[in-house]
Amino acid sequence: MKIRKIQKKGYDNGVSLAKAWLSEDLVLYPGSGREELGYLLSNKESSKKLGYAAASQGPNVNLLERWEKHAIEQGNKKVLERIRAWDEKRFLDCLETIHKKSLTEALDKNKYPEIQGLAAYKDEEVKGIAAVFGIDYRRVLLCNCSFLRFMYQLVTEEWEKESFEGGKCTTVIFKESPVGPIIGRNLDAEMAAMAGLQGSGEPVLFQYPEEMGYSYTSMTAVNSKGLMIQGSSIQYPNERMPKHRFGVDGYDLVLRFCETVDDALELIGRYNLFFEPAPSNLAVVDVNGDAAIIEKTKNTFAVRKTDRRSIFTTSGVAVEKKTRKIQGDNTQTYQFEFKRHQLIENLLLEEEKTPTIEAVQRIMSNHTMPSPVCRHLENLPLYSQLVTLYSFILIPREQVYYFSVIRPGSVYPCEQEPKKYSYWFT
Repeated sequence: MKIRKIQKKGYDNGVSLAKAWLSEDLVLYPGSGREELGYLLSNKESSKKLGYAAASQGPNVNLLERWEKHAIEQGNKKVLERIRAWDEKRFLDCLETIHKKSLTEALDKNKYPEIQGLAAYKDEEVKGIAAVFGIDYRRVLLCNCSFLRFMYQLVTEEWEKESFEGGKCTTVIFKESPVGPIIGRNLDAEMAAMAGLQGSGEPVLFQYPEEMGYSYTSMTAVNSKGLMIQGSSIQYPNERMPKHRFGVDGYDLVLRFCETVDDALELIGRYNLFFEPAPSNLAVVDVNGDAAIIEKTKNTFAVRKTDRRSIFTTSGVAVEKKTRKIQGDNTQTYQFEFKRHQLIENLLLEEEKTPTIEAVQRIMSNHTMPSPVCRHLENLPLYSQLVTLYSFILIPREQVYYFSVIRPGSVYPCEQEPKKYSYWFT
């Protein structure tokens, strides 16, 4: 298992992270792929093949050129015109201004004690990473999920759209079984993200000093108290996102400071307007088997609990009255995604009678058309071309998970024998 020992000083932590990435042949990568502590990464060879990292030790890509090419491919003349109104100097200078503004954000110390000093810590962390890679610290910022999405929306003025849409994932939970809670998860994304995921699977433990919160593992997103949080993308096109808003890594906060589902719900409620990623469907479960689904819009959220032995969420679908009204349910995409939601609900009704690892595997590898749980490119409509890139099953009480990732070919996770990984916190 890889261990990232988090340092108390931000600059020291940035240096530590960057040196670890370089030793593992990883580079910062402003696109989809691996993610650690909000930073996007890929191995050097894969990112070079895609043309995303001409430099050997960091991103040397003009994002405006990439976005311009994408707009041309999409035939979006309005967005293309907006992108061409920018040059790289203006782009990076604007990013720097926005970043500096985030450092001056004053938040109530009594209501938000967990993030006091966090902006300054992250600023120093970015500078530590930049020093090791020998690059402009602003290019490190562009490999941060939040900054990357925000800058795209700023340049294109696509504030109502989730242009950097996250993985369209599915998370199913057996709240109780002979081995405690069992969680199954599929990540669905564009095929281009395959390269960034190669080498994924091995646990990465973020080991925090006690005063900085609980430690947790990456990808499985489970902490030393046995609490897990996972998310999947959803769109709320009828709800406008504020153009300027301080944001925090909500998953990191939940994992560092929460022990139970109720703890997580309380924290998400307090940080509602700052919680990132948003919008997102969140699944939270603790080691005792309490579980909840949070349908998080940009500005509000709805919570679902159940007395059943199972609970789940899947991408693109708000089902709670409050959030479904905001999203709207009469689009082609919603109806397609909702069919998968109904399929999973029916599968769980049958499988929860005997909750086992094998039962979760059957659900995660289900291919019932027209909207399967496990998505293969050849079985998808043109308006939904996201495929299942990895699948895992997590057993928090035993601190193990079973993982399989897509291989070039394409050999999907369901066509492979999953590999068993263990992780620990002592």
